[in-house]
Amino acid sequence: MPSWIYRDSVVVACPDARPPAYQAVVGLARAGMLRRFVTSFYHDPDGLSTAMARRLTPRLYDRCRRFLERRHHEEIPADRVVGVPSVDLALKLESRLAGSRPQLKRLAARARTHWFDRRTAGELAGSRPEALLAFSDVASAVALPYCRRRGIATILSMVHGDVREEARVLRDEEAHAPDFFPLYLGDASLDREEMDWLHARRLRDLEQADRILVPSEHIAATLEREGIARDRIRVIPYAADCRRFHPLTQRRSDDSCTFLFAGGVSQRKGIKYLLEAWAKVRRPGWRLQLLGPMPRRLGPIQGLMEGVEPLGRVGHPEVPSHMAAADVFVFPSLFEGSAVVTYEALACGLPSIVTREAGSVVRDGVEGLIVPARSVDALAAAMTRLGTDAVLRARMAAAARGRAMDFDWPRYHVSVVEAVAGLVEARRAEARAGGASPILAPAGG
Repeated sequence: MPSWIYRDSVVVACPDARPPAYQAVVGLARAGMLRRFVTSFYHDPDGLSTAMARRLTPRLYDRCRRFLERRHHEEIPADRVVGVPSVDLALKLESRLAGSRPQLKRLAARARTHWFDRRTAGELAGSRPEALLAFSDVASAVALPYCRRRGIATILSMVHGDVREEARVLRDEEAHAPDFFPLYLGDASLDREEMDWLHARRLRDLEQADRILVPSEHIAATLEREGIARDRIRVIPYAADCRRFHPLTQRRSDDSCTFLFAGGVSQRKGIKYLLEAWAKVRRPGWRLQLLGPMPRRLGPIQGLMEGVEPLGRVGHPEVPSHMAAADVFVFPSLFEGSAVVTYEALACGLPSIVTREAGSVVRDGVEGLIVPARSVDALAAAMTRLGTDAVLRARMAAAARGRAMDFDWPRYHVSVVEAVAGLVEARRAEARAGGASPILAPAGG
């Protein structure tokens, strides 16, 4: 059934600028289904405040341009956006309190989350949509219960793996890699009390959502093992912007090989196992580059940095060129939703070495190699295989670009629209069968 039948029927809630959220909003806006997008600060380049900033503080505006551009998308209608800038202010406060005042940080995080949840519920009450698409952690205490009372269909977009899996990862890492465990989140402090609270919210999300969108088959299988019915789950992988991320026109033909890791350098992303594998395989002409923020205190990483080139955090516009200049992408993560960086590496034509937990769409032996999480030997063997076989790299590089083209954002738009429209239609059918107004029908599971 055409999606325009569900015009202005959906509120989307996500308190940050993560690409899957913005792209879901773009898809729903294209289909005419978007009623409101509740988020944190959103930049409207044509708004009055922007015009005043350009006029009164042009230098400051120019310095902030990159940040502002990442908080805007040309296809998101600004008049449908409900910005909650206090989210950004609270996050800055929490960052300052981290480590030194953990109790205050917890209070600030809970206040921020609850405030955004209440604001989302307020928009639901004011606009009376047929569906809420909520990203993880933002609606479990107020907005989702409100939807169940009012008969509003609910769709949860999981941007992470199942929290019970993460709890197992935390136990295993603490037991088997205690020296690296403080780096589980990189520089961010690992507050177990706060994480338990966050995990509890995520479990309530799962309990209350009518449909659950997950970005990988790995997460879908994990949820099934935890008792979630498969018919509540839809697998919708993410994507890369294949216009920004693309291969180099020419590759080196010598014996050198550059391996690239991209993301926050942390134990959650398997940095211990990557560096230990690198120590086994490094040789003249080979490089391992780490693209992303390094921990301020390297701790046990310090002794494993021989031959490693830390690129640090680079500006968003520079990421594609750094990525395309590499030969092999390595991402041995222990716990993810589906890392967008894995799609970007494919778009740059990089054969990829990943774990299943990374949530990548890489097929083993086609676009790259899939290795077990925490297996230093398997990771080293995969790096050696791709590093020494230029013919295999070339074949996988061509397949990688094709795979990325199959998983572009327009495909994601269509999948999200179909998932939301299908649930709305099902709820309408239930209401018609029961003789009730769809908006007042009891919530279904």
